[in-house]
Amino acid sequence: MTLDELFVHAEALPIVLLAPLAYVVLRRRDGARARRLARALGPRADVLASESSASQRRWRRATFALGLLFALLAALQPTWGEEARPRERRGADVVVCLDVSRSMLARDVVPDRLGAAVRGIAAMAERARGDRLALVAFAGDATLLVPLTHDVTTFTELLANADPTVVTRGGTDLGTALRVAQQALDGSDRAHATVVVVTDGEDHGGTGRNVAGELSAQGIAVHCAGIGKASGSKIVIDEAGAGAQAFLRTRDGDEVVSAMDRAGLTAIADAGGGVFVDATANGALAFVDLWTDHVVPRARSSIESDDRRDRAHRYQSPLLVAWLLWSFGLALTGRALGRRSRTTRRAHSATATARA
Repeated sequence: MTLDELFVHAEALPIVLLAPLAYVVLRRRDGARARRLARALGPRADVLASESSASQRRWRRATFALGLLFALLAALQPTWGEEARPRERRGADVVVCLDVSRSMLARDVVPDRLGAAVRGIAAMAERARGDRLALVAFAGDATLLVPLTHDVTTFTELLANADPTVVTRGGTDLGTALRVAQQALDGSDRAHATVVVVTDGEDHGGTGRNVAGELSAQGIAVHCAGIGKASGSKIVIDEAGAGAQAFLRTRDGDEVVSAMDRAGLTAIADAGGGVFVDATANGALAFVDLWTDHVVPRARSSIESDDRRDRAHRYQSPLLVAWLLWSFGLALTGRALGRRSRTTRRAHSATATARA
């Protein structure tokens, strides 16, 4: 093991020479003090000075110097062995792609597919604890309605206002929606990133599966929540200026019947490394289960897998030794002060006797 491996600040190792230097300086100071005492008292200095007090003084100097040595070693931050150091915990980054195309107005679920989707997403958002949410509304194109935010209240308020008017092009292009979601996740930790696509699954652009595969390769999971019955449903729209409702028709006058594309959504989820859930029957519960069973565990597992092993800092041990040595030195100092007081009284007595 090299010095760089043993100490964090190995380059400052010469600082430990201060400890023996301090011992030498203190011992020389003691010697100078003894010489001054000899000049002042003459032959009586040897009588007044005791061998035990000199020995205690040497011990005090030694314990101070050794304590300083261990304190300096602690300052160098010795390390040996390893310890697991998890990264700071953070929540998941989740982008919800909500289909607001006219097919989501079909009423095979109550009140309609879009209304049921909004309720389910809101229920999912209520479970966010330290997570960031973003909202992408899409049809034939896509727009980012809510950037990643911890503000669940604002997220749900803007979610409630999502409808076909927030996009400019009709149809359903899942690939474009996923591209916008990818941009919304720029700068986030991909190990915690998830995209939840909420749609009836009619991918008119046909690019959803390919883009989902690209996101999965980048570490972003793509889940799909499908809404709508496989048997299909007609789409109710408001007739402009008539105050009445009618079924959506094609240019040829045929009524449009929209069915959830379960197979297509399953393929997209598989390509994105996620899961497909059918929210038609279970409603909000399906979204909550998706959150608790897949989004949250993935974020937790990525935190656990991010645990890294670093060198274990061991400065506590030399610091404890320094404290014990200095405490012992202080105890010796207390005894020395008592002895010095008695010696001073003896010296005064001897001087008075000599004068008499």
